[in-house]
Amino acid sequence: MSSDDGSAHHPPPPRPSLRALFFGVSGFGTRWPAAVRAAAAFALPAVVLLIGGLGHNALFAALGSFAVLYGENRPFRIRWRVIGIASAALLASVAVMGSLGHLADLDASAAVRSGLVMASVVIAGVAVFVGNALRIGPPGPLFFVLTGGISATVTQHGVNPWVVVGCTAAGTVGSMVAGMAPALVHRSRPEESSVSAAVAAIDDYLATDAPPESALRQGASGQLLHAWSVLHDAAQTDGALARRLRQSHHRLHGATDDETLSTAPLPRPSVGQRLRAAAHPNSHATVATVRVVVAATVVGLVSVAVGLSRPDWAIAAVVLVLQLGPDRIRGVLRGAHRLAGTVVGVGLFAVVHLLEPGSVALVAILTVLTFTIEISVVSNYGLAVLAITPLALLMSPTTAGLAVIAGDRIIETALGVAVAVAALWVVSPGAHRRTTRWSRSAAVGNMRRLLDDVAVTSPHTDAARAGRRDVQWALMEAELAATESAVDEPRWAHTDWPSHVHLRHLGHDLLAACWTAPRDRPLGADVVSDLRARAAKVG
Repeated sequence: MSSDDGSAHHPPPPRPSLRALFFGVSGFGTRWPAAVRAAAAFALPAVVLLIGGLGHNALFAALGSFAVLYGENRPFRIRWRVIGIASAALLASVAVMGSLGHLADLDASAAVRSGLVMASVVIAGVAVFVGNALRIGPPGPLFFVLTGGISATVTQHGVNPWVVVGCTAAGTVGSMVAGMAPALVHRSRPEESSVSAAVAAIDDYLATDAPPESALRQGASGQLLHAWSVLHDAAQTDGALARRLRQSHHRLHGATDDETLSTAPLPRPSVGQRLRAAAHPNSHATVATVRVVVAATVVGLVSVAVGLSRPDWAIAAVVLVLQLGPDRIRGVLRGAHRLAGTVVGVGLFAVVHLLEPGSVALVAILTVLTFTIEISVVSNYGLAVLAITPLALLMSPTTAGLAVIAGDRIIETALGVAVAVAALWVVSPGAHRRTTRWSRSAAVGNMRRLLDDVAVTSPHTDAARAGRRDVQWALMEAELAATESAVDEPRWAHTDWPSHVHLRHLGHDLLAACWTAPRDRPLGADVVSDLRARAAKVG
């Protein structure tokens, strides 16, 4: 375990090309099974609602069908629970905003409309904080905000809020059915996929003979933690998949077969632990939330002041750009995707609107749009927005002229994107530096606590295993923060990067020492002393 951090050989990642990212479609088409499930989650309840005589209102099932997206790639043992939680959150957003919209109606004063804006801002803030603290990933918090905005709009135009809630609930039932149906065919697919990804990442790292401080090692460790978490979620920590993963885990740390552990590593930290850790002014989740709340408040109130009809549309644009706390380059990219996708999507909406399709045809069209959203949401947000835009507009009333609707939606989107992108530079402009330092300090703190523990007890006790898990999670948080800083401010990151590389090296050496240590005694005093000395040098 050399103390040479090797930072000269591992420079910060370069800024990505905006052009390449804007037009990139990496992985497009690989999510077709998930896209089919998303389409089915809407189509099944929508058809039932049509048969029940609800007509155009059947389209509101789409608001609940978004829940299926949050269950993707999760073991079926917990997928139903995740879909259920997402369903409850979507229903809450629809119910609250629908009720407020019903009370406000179309002739509401500017003060009342501003109240609706602030309700949307609160939902956006909560969704963004929780989503980032828990690292829920795509599709992110957007749909919790979007569904609430649509609900408020349609109830302002006279739709009974309970009808909207009921149709949304039908959509959540469709999500549960579509999301769980694959368990009848291949129940272990999520676990197999996660283990295979972790094994492949470890193989790639070992094949390059890269040093412990390399980004490949960090990536392999992240995949490893995810795979063990998935196996825990599936209650499969002692089967063939676990044995395969444990063998790769051994190879990653240079362990031998006789060092096989009978107990699997712990999964990701609990929901409560992650939320508490994120409740700090310098955390990634808090910074993202502050930017969203400030930008959403500005665009919402400006929209009301200038008489735009859908402030919620501008707020949704803000959330899309800032929801995952992206670096500035990717923030600009998402803004460009949002604007371009909205312009083209409004054009698609206009074509469909002029054709005046009936309710059955609209259900078919929204089914195709839902499929398109899911198949493209990870590959290219612009394509996803291209489908989200007509889907949202086709559910909404069209009492105004087509030109007014199209013009207002584009203006609201441009306003939201402009303010959101500006927020990346104006709202807490030095946040990336503070978050990088704070996350690194948190990681070092976790390492010191683990060292204090394993200096006197075995690294394989329950407390030490929890400490090892916390170190791995903290390393992932520090990696995200340092990488975003490298993109946001390359010159500063160049001087700060050696400290991050040192942290990587130290963290992986500590985890390897714990993994390979004998089960019946503490780490050696010389090993602990060396690691403590290195921890003291992390900047």
